Amino acid sequence: MSVSYFNRELSWLKFNQRVLWEAERESLPLLERVKFLAISASNLDEFFMVRVGGLKTLVKTGARTRDLNGLTPVQQLRQIRQEVRAHYEDQYRIWRTMLEPALTGRGIRYRRPEQIAEQAREKLKLHFSEEIEELLNPVAMDLDEQRFRISGGRLCVLLDVGPVGKPDHADRRSVVITIPSGFPRFLRVPDTEGYEFVLLEDLIQAFADEMFPQEEIYATGCFRLTRNGDIPVQEDYAEDLAEAMESVLTARKFSNAVRLEVPTRTSKRMLETMLVLTGSKRRDVYRVPSLLDLSSLMAIASLEDFDHLREATWKPQPFVPSKEHSIFEVLDDQDLLLHHPYDSFEPVVRLVEEAADDPDVIAIKQVLYRTSRNSRIIAALIRASEKGKNVVVLVELKARFDEARNLERAEELELAGAQVVYGIKGLKCHAKACLIMRREAGRIRRYVHFGTGNYNESTARLYTDVSYLTARSDYGRDASAFFNGITGRSQWSGLRKLLPAPTRLKKTLLELIAFERDQAKQGETAEIMAKVNSLQDKEIIDALYEASQAGVKIQLMVRGICCLRPQVPGLSETIVVHSLIDRYLEHARIFSFHHGGEQQVFLSSADWMRRNLDKRVELMVPVEDSQSRKALLEILRKQFKDNVQAWFLGGDGNYGPAISGQKSAFRLQAHFAKQAAKRTEEAQRMAADVLEMHLPPDEAIQVS
Repeated sequence: MSVSYFNRELSWLKFNQRVLWEAERESLPLLERVKFLAISASNLDEFFMVRVGGLKTLVKTGARTRDLNGLTPVQQLRQIRQEVRAHYEDQYRIWRTMLEPALTGRGIRYRRPEQIAEQAREKLKLHFSEEIEELLNPVAMDLDEQRFRISGGRLCVLLDVGPVGKPDHADRRSVVITIPSGFPRFLRVPDTEGYEFVLLEDLIQAFADEMFPQEEIYATGCFRLTRNGDIPVQEDYAEDLAEAMESVLTARKFSNAVRLEVPTRTSKRMLETMLVLTGSKRRDVYRVPSLLDLSSLMAIASLEDFDHLREATWKPQPFVPSKEHSIFEVLDDQDLLLHHPYDSFEPVVRLVEEAADDPDVIAIKQVLYRTSRNSRIIAALIRASEKGKNVVVLVELKARFDEARNLERAEELELAGAQVVYGIKGLKCHAKACLIMRREAGRIRRYVHFGTGNYNESTARLYTDVSYLTARSDYGRDASAFFNGITGRSQWSGLRKLLPAPTRLKKTLLELIAFERDQAKQGETAEIMAKVNSLQDKEIIDALYEASQAGVKIQLMVRGICCLRPQVPGLSETIVVHSLIDRYLEHARIFSFHHGGEQQVFLSSADWMRRNLDKRVELMVPVEDSQSRKALLEILRKQFKDNVQAWFLGGDGNYGPAISGQKSAFRLQAHFAKQAAKRTEEAQRMAADVLEMHLPPDEAIQVS
């Protein structure tokens, strides 16, 4: 087993543990802690669907390929089960001993049907019979033929039904009720103070006899199945990629089971039935002592009328002073570097909306990986196409778990007349780029946006990202060549600024790291700072090790997976790795290299993972504008000052609180929120000092 690298999957579980630790943090308001517990559970769901699902596929095919740490798929699964069971213990310890009692003390109480007063219980029973029962679909199953297929991710109620008074009768049957998606799980108990709630699955079990008159319910139980979501599209055999993706979505619903969650109190007989129904293995059963699916607690974290149990809102600040200022006019004068969500995402949305309505704009080209449900950007692209503008959109159909939405978006755009490209064969297109071509004074002017996050107005309020908007001609020409390379299936040649993956990005990173290594060997100042979500690529890690051994100072902010082992004597002594977990999801990718005093600063859509650098279309963008580069460097440097929410990775793989050397507390995200608000106040104060005349319409006024 290698001592130079951490295992990717176990590193991810440590990341999710840091998310879960936020639920223990007593300094956070109560509902914020509930939110982090729900996030940790949701993260674990996706981990099982994708990572565990992928490993199980490898085992099934007989693959024995070892990871960086030297573990086979079987060995990884064994360690994952051990870590996850400990993870479950922590989740339910926090819920049952900390959060649930604290919620009860604040008037948010979970009640089982038998704990509810008789009058309120009768009202719930009436609500069940009138509003819920008819929408449920009980399905009897033949266990021998297993004709019933249970989709993953849904809560299910299992009923053991048979003739009255004949518990051993052969006519007993198993009935499954799958709770439909979109159903409210938490139902308010009538005539109670505060917010008392009962779970929908508890009501179904309590009133199941209403659905089976003249029969008896001998046993009830709940379970939740997780299926393998790691089902790739077979692009080599797909004549129609959209049709192939629809097949993948269907297959995902009924793929192999990877996890079965059941309450601890589940009887042996009911568990055996659940195993048969779901096709689960006993080793993949996880018994939990309280409510299933902790991710649903997000509904509790979002309750109205309990704002006093949350942190005060940090409002995104408008970067452009008012709607009277066209984005095109602003970019004529300066480049824009936006730090979301502290700076509003509105300028990016307005860039596309203004382009759609501007008669001088002749073309819009954009990559869409993930979008929001009611996307203003999609609406603007449709409007632009309907107005006769040349709209070219690369919609990535292989964006995992967003495939269905992206299929819908692609169809909407095509119906409006836009030219839609369904990604690139063999690669995912993860780059974040938008190009606007505008006719000005008889020539074409290009305006571009590059970002680290998706064109998603919803996540732009929750993820920290950076946007770079510019009208610089060399960036515009490169953006044109980038999009032409995608649509024309040609090589990216002649690019002066943009560094795309999989052709140039990784090669350039390795060259930049090697330059710092050589500078250090010559006794010169050498320094690397990088902020990424994940670090897993072996070539990058090995290059960083070599640079560290030469004496390069390396500071890394890695939110999630980190396979690099820092602070190891003789290997990585000069490498410091921090991780930040706070209110917003840290998502920006920013890199800085000292480069002999000629600071090289980049933003990128790519993490330092093999999949990003070798198997995706990504972009790394050098930022040369002095103000924008200064802002990026400030973001990077301050990452390593946080001594409230940041964690420090040790060489043994364990995380501890980061110590910045500062005497006072410094919370990075709070600092940036205050900084953005202060900047807005100063801009508004300056605007108020300017006297603006009211001019009569259609009349010229001469001022002497």
